[in-house]
Amino acid sequence: MPTSIQRRTLLRGAGVLLPLPFLNLMEASAKATETVAPPKRFLTLFKPNGVHPPSWNISGGAEHDFRMSPLMKPFQKHRDDVLILDNMGDFGFSSHANSTRRFLSGHHANTKAASMDQLIADRIKGDTPHRSLELTTEGLFPNQIGCSYISYDKNGAPMPRESDPQLIFDRLFRNPLASPAHRQRMSSVLDRVLEDARSLSRTAGNEDRQTLDEYLNVVRESEKRLQNMQQAEPKIDVSSFTRPAHAANLDQQVESMLDMIELALWTDSTRCVTYMLGNSNSRMIFDFLGITEQHHYLSHFFRNFSRTNLESLLKISLWHMEKFDSLLTRLKSRKEGDGTLLDNTVVLYGSGMGHSDNHTVTRIPIILAGGKGLLKTGRYVRYSENQQLGRLHISLLEMFGIDVDTFANSAEPLPGLNGSDFKPYQERAFESWVKVEGNQITVQGRIRMSDNLDEAKVFFVDVQGQPPVRVEVAFRDFHNFNLAYHCGTGITLTGTGSTEGNRHVISKVTELKSIHGRKPGTQNG
Repeated sequence: MPTSIQRRTLLRGAGVLLPLPFLNLMEASAKATETVAPPKRFLTLFKPNGVHPPSWNISGGAEHDFRMSPLMKPFQKHRDDVLILDNMGDFGFSSHANSTRRFLSGHHANTKAASMDQLIADRIKGDTPHRSLELTTEGLFPNQIGCSYISYDKNGAPMPRESDPQLIFDRLFRNPLASPAHRQRMSSVLDRVLEDARSLSRTAGNEDRQTLDEYLNVVRESEKRLQNMQQAEPKIDVSSFTRPAHAANLDQQVESMLDMIELALWTDSTRCVTYMLGNSNSRMIFDFLGITEQHHYLSHFFRNFSRTNLESLLKISLWHMEKFDSLLTRLKSRKEGDGTLLDNTVVLYGSGMGHSDNHTVTRIPIILAGGKGLLKTGRYVRYSENQQLGRLHISLLEMFGIDVDTFANSAEPLPGLNGSDFKPYQERAFESWVKVEGNQITVQGRIRMSDNLDEAKVFFVDVQGQPPVRVEVAFRDFHNFNLAYHCGTGITLTGTGSTEGNRHVISKVTELKSIHGRKPGTQNG
């Protein structure tokens, strides 16, 4: 009776090949020849359309002493497993397409080379059946096709994406040559490999049997979830309709996609996955959340401001964070070797822009998770200066043994990811003051957004010893002077407005100067 099996052992039955998770029996086989550790993986979850900064940004705090922001609450329980990066991105206004390209390519001008996930896929693919998986939640956005892709091949061409969890399941666990009609007639994958599974279970130890039972149960539950999506009875007669490429309920579709990601990594079917929760410039309507406006429309919360619109935007962002939480929970629940699947996976979660209305490429949401031994998690790292995304990409490439002199416009890795020294953010000291001449007001201080949801269009310039100067301007001034880009920094702002006692309101901006020489659009990332 065999006491060990190979890592690539498959359950077989009636034309079906089903990969297995890592079992002790495999470790016993590997130890006979060499010491083998679980493989390293890379996983990316992309959040479209940026954020409402006051709801996302951490206020104050230090590397080991910080309070997670309101939008981070859905994954609060994973605090020890995540590394929150701040002051990521260093550019002014960026289009949706450019922001999407930048997310894994370092800079929007990096259009003739592979995105960093594809470089990682080449390095870690091993003998996996699938070099990488590129997944998405919605179809192409033809008006700006670049909004629909974050992964690019060695020539800079977009990698085809898949959005149907049923087709992904077939690709991973069913004969890819079977016709759609044949797939509909097929019984459960597990029914077809049951005898092989029973035989393997008889040779396995208690722990392996538990792992095998858990794995087969997950596969069956995933298949049931997909079948339920097909079999849900429509409210009207849809017999004449063509079956859509993705599920009608977005939440159900995404949960099934997360199932597929979990199974693909756990079975070592692939070691590199990118998943877009939506296109940048996403026009999805989150009706299952009670929202009736498009996500993109709501993301422009300054020009389309209402309390209802902003609350709807925050609901969508919280839903995105809940999916990140769901993913981490899945990966942590799967034991692998002496750790978990999350321990052996470097997870990158984030967006391509910060402020969702003005598309600023500063304080971009970027979180790393997992990667035991590669990342030092449980920390909040806010850098002293805005950092090019290309520096993060160089560091991630190096984690997977890929040496590059440069990536996009960056030439140095990003420090601090593994606990190494980095220069933390400290507010620079400068003199603040207000001068008034007639209706002209000039103020020098640190500009910030209002954290009052009823005043999401309002900015304040803080002045020591005085009430802050209120800046309440039209969209054209907000956009042309890129107020969002300068938030958190010292500026000298001149405009016209009104004064009542020691309270000043600027309603029209005529000039803005950065105290420290920052100018939007002149940086590399």
